[in-house]
Amino acid sequence: MNKVTIYTSQTCPYCIKAKKLLKMLNLDYTEINIENNFDEMCDKLSKQYNIPSISTVPQIIINDHYIGGYDDLESLYKNKKLDEILE
Repeated sequence: MNKVTIYTSQTCPYCIKAKKLLKMLNLDYTEINIENNFDEMCDKLSKQYNIPSISTVPQIIINDHYIGGYDDLESLYKNKKLDEILE
């Protein structure tokens, strides 16, 4: 089973698009709203996945593989590379 985590904010249009794509792909996900601790979560993700700077949402992790934002997820999907990350 795939483990998908998406860090979001309530009004972010790219977060909405990412969740819609994940649902279309029948992928269950855990959503973590980071509005109340945005800077803290960005720092945590930057350190955990060795990413120089994270300053936007959504941030998507699939099976402990850092994907990035919506554009990254969509690109992986369109280029058929998302299948390599999914179990």
